[in-house]
This record gives sequence, structure tokens and C-alpha cells, in this order.
Amino acid sequence: MTRRGPCPPLLAALLALACSSGSSQGPNGPPPTEGLRAFFTDLTSGPGSGGEGDRGAFVTVYGKGFGTSRGASTVTVGGGAADNYPLWSDTRITFQLGAAPRTGDLLVNVASKGSSNALPFTVRAGNIYFVSSSGNDANPGTYASPWATIPMAKNSIHSGDIAYIGTHAGDAVAQTGVDPSSSYACALGMSYQDGTNSGTQALPKALVVYPGASATIGDPNGPERGILTPGISGSFDYWVIAGFTLRGLDEAIEFENAPTGWRVVGNDISCPNGSGLTGCVEGNPTELAFLGNEVHDAAANVADSAITKYYHGVYFGSSHVEVGWNVIRDGKTCRALQFHDTGGPNEFDLHVHDNLIHGTVCDGINFATVDPSQGPVEAYNNVIYAVGQGPDPVDGSSDYAGIYVAGTTEAGTPGGGTVLAYNNTLYDCGSWTQSSSAGAFNNGGANPSLTLELTDNIVVAASPGESYFAEDASSGLITGTNNLFYGAGAPPAGLAKSVGADPAFAAPGSGDFHLKAGSPAIGAGPATAAATDFDGDPRPSGGPFDLGAYEYVP
Repeated sequence: MTRRGPCPPLLAALLALACSSGSSQGPNGPPPTEGLRAFFTDLTSGPGSGGEGDRGAFVTVYGKGFGTSRGASTVTVGGGAADNYPLWSDTRITFQLGAAPRTGDLLVNVASKGSSNALPFTVRAGNIYFVSSSGNDANPGTYASPWATIPMAKNSIHSGDIAYIGTHAGDAVAQTGVDPSSSYACALGMSYQDGTNSGTQALPKALVVYPGASATIGDPNGPERGILTPGISGSFDYWVIAGFTLRGLDEAIEFENAPTGWRVVGNDISCPNGSGLTGCVEGNPTELAFLGNEVHDAAANVADSAITKYYHGVYFGSSHVEVGWNVIRDGKTCRALQFHDTGGPNEFDLHVHDNLIHGTVCDGINFATVDPSQGPVEAYNNVIYAVGQGPDPVDGSSDYAGIYVAGTTEAGTPGGGTVLAYNNTLYDCGSWTQSSSAGAFNNGGANPSLTLELTDNIVVAASPGESYFAEDASSGLITGTNNLFYGAGAPPAGLAKSVGADPAFAAPGSGDFHLKAGSPAIGAGPATAAATDFDGDPRPSGGPFDLGAYEYVP
């Protein structure tokens, strides 16, 4: 592997640099406040009573500008003040719902700034349970008498229940061997005695790591999968998995039977020995929210001579998926993030935003089998660098792009329409110039009815021989306006109002792609659907939109 520029790897570092509105539909609540933004929560609903001290569910909100300590700041839910803040940092707050929570707006109220945008939260029925390293599975699972194992919690909770893994800061719980209640090669099989194990949309089941505790599921040298929804009859829908260290030999999470309504938030995910026709996170989940995770070092231990074109960091073959605020970095995977369904039909309703993606062999983002005529397929506010580095996988050459639209169809009708890529920053993409499929953007042209539209992006070719568009791209199927191109000559023909100038990044060698004063990207674009930027600051900051993932904020 070559040219892995430094960048803060952890989720906390990502959030300190970057986050955004989470939806192309614009922000919730009042207009965005510069310097203060709530992005998402691990739970969107929970019991207002029970649990530790009878103060209800612990909830974690992720964002920016909360302050390094609480002071006089608060969180309110439906107007009621939260209670018991075990964690308050500038990018993350954990609290209990307290004595008087009500369904409604969750607001972070910072004494020096005012209130954040609102995130919805529902106070509802449900029980709260606990697992501890000092517990016993013969216990009732209460805070005072917790269970000992994660499989016990998974098998015991009902719709609407939450099991917190840990009972105190520093508590460490691990489930690294094969799940004894499952018939599959996994550390945690979501079936119970090979039967259905689901929550509901209104009452999901949740496994959440207790504030300050640690919990591990899986082992990179152990079972093939960490978490598995097995491909059997039955349903494994509506689960929340938050705050874990997730590992697997090949898959840290495998959604084998296409579950619905999962929320996977704030996990550390890695498969350093992974290989095969799969990904470290893989499957066909629908209505998935994959938010704030760090997927790193997938296949990192694999020799260059054994890199396969079929193993990826995150690999989904389904529609109705949001992938936001994640770090996907430093793997010897072919693609960092791929959407491809071998069984068909082509996917749609895909929202990829505010992700930091760097250090992979082939593509940063690959929209392989998509049909935006049925629903949006979009990538915005992403920072993508040092991808498409090669070498060619052992089982054949691939594509080496920052964002790639293949236009392929494995089964069903191909559809058509337009994949939207707007307000992204791409730097040093496609340095594997031995391939004609290397470049910042590529439309493979397999579907002449499928176009890639570029608006307000910044593309910098940082290595010798890099291209804005891959040599074999169907450039007639790439359209757009107001993009900045620099480092590989004049902007590509066929796009409107392109800017050909140095964007004046703050410190690109250190992974800082903020704009400096005087950048030609400032105020150079039309309005897009990105209501905020990668940092969560409102768009525009004054005048027209800026190009790239960041608005210029003096």
C-alpha cells in the first residue's frame, strides 16, 4: 500500500473535524447555529423510567460544539431536563432521560451558544437490563443483579427493551467465542434456538454499551462472523447495536437474511484477516442507519499478493440505506464502500454523506448496481482521499476511483436516472495509473440510461499521472456544474462553469481540507440539498455555496 496520508483515525477525531445535517432534506428544528450542531443519537426512543436509579434510558447524542465540560449546559427531551451526565465532551454527550422526559425534541442547550437543532425522541414503554463482568446469567438482569453474558441479554430481552453492557465505567465484557445459543459460526447469532428474534419499528430491541465500559463481540482470529442474522426463515428486525468493539475473521457484521430497521451506531469495527466474497460489514439490510462507526484495517494483515477484488470494507446489496458520519480507512480491501446486489433488483434510496474515507486498494465509493429512477442515490459532504492506490488484486484488475458508478445489473431491469454527487472533496484518488479505470470519478457506462451528475465538488490530483475522470469512463454520462479541478491540467470538457485553480486547502498533507481565505472555491457554487457542511456548519455561510465538503468559516 502507498500514500496513506495521515488523518485522525478515531470517531472522536472525525466528529471534532466533521459532521453534518444527516439528511438531504435539510435540518430539523430551528435554523442551524454555527458552531453547535446535534447530528444523531444512538437511541431514538426509550423508557423514561427503570434502569439505574430509576432514571430511565441512557442516551448518547453525537455532534459538535457542545463544550469540553458541561458547566451550566443541559440536554432537554420534550422540554424535560435530562439527568445524570456520565459523559460530556465537545462531540458527544451521554445522559439519562431523568424524572420528567416527554416525547418531543431533544435539544443540547449550551450556556454560551443557545440551543442546538432538534432531534426527535420518543419516550415509550420498555424494560432496562444490564450485563456485567461480575454478573451471573442466573440473575434477573437488573442493575443490582446483572447478567454475565451478551448472548443471555440478546436471548432474553423483548420488544422495547434495552440491555446495557456494563454496569460501571471500566467494566469490560467480551463475547469472543462461538455463541452457545446459536448453530452458526458467529460470536453473536441474532436467532435464538434458530427462531425469530425481532423488535418492532415502535419498540426496537437494543444492545448498548454502558457509558465508560467496554464490550467486545467477535475475534479477528476466532469465529467467521462477529454478529450474524442467519439466512433462515424467521425475522431478525429492528435492533440497535451501539458502542461496541466488533470483530470477525471475515465479517464483523453479516446481515445474511436481509433484516429490516437496524440502527448500528458508534462502533469500532475491524476484520484485519478478512477475505472472500464479502466485506467486514456485509449483507442486504433495508431501512438501515449505519452512523458514526469506524471501519478500519479490514484485510490489513493480508499480503499484497493475496488481495482479492471481492472483499470490501462495507458492502451492502439493498435499498433504503443511510451511511453517514463514518470513518472507513486503511484497509487492503478492494472497495471501502460498495453497493452491489448479485440477486437483484438494483438498489435505490441510498444516502452516503459526511463520511471520511481513505486508504484502500480500489474505489472509495462504488455504486455498482443502482437504479435512481426509483429513489435517490446520492453522495454528499464526503471527504475521500488516498483511494484507488492499487495494486491490482490477485484475481484480476478492478476500478480505482474516488466515486465509481458502474451501471451494471445482475438481475432484473436496469432502470436508469441520475446518481448525484455534490459537495464532496476528493484528493489523491486513482494513483494506480497502470489501470485505465483510475481517476477521481468514473461512470463505467454499462447502462447508457444512468448518469453521474457532479455539483460543487473539489477534485485535486495529488500524484503524478492521476486523472479527474478515468480514461475508460463514459464521459458523456458524466454531467455537472460548478466543480473545481486542479493538478491534472484543465478541467474536463462537457461540464459547465468549472473552476481550474488551486483550492487552497489548509493542510492537505495532514488530512485537513478546510478552505483558506481567498480560496477560489469560496462562493463559487449554486445551492445544493446539503443544508450543512462536513463540520455541521450551515450552508451557505454567506453568499453563494462554497465548493467541496467544507464551507469557509473565518
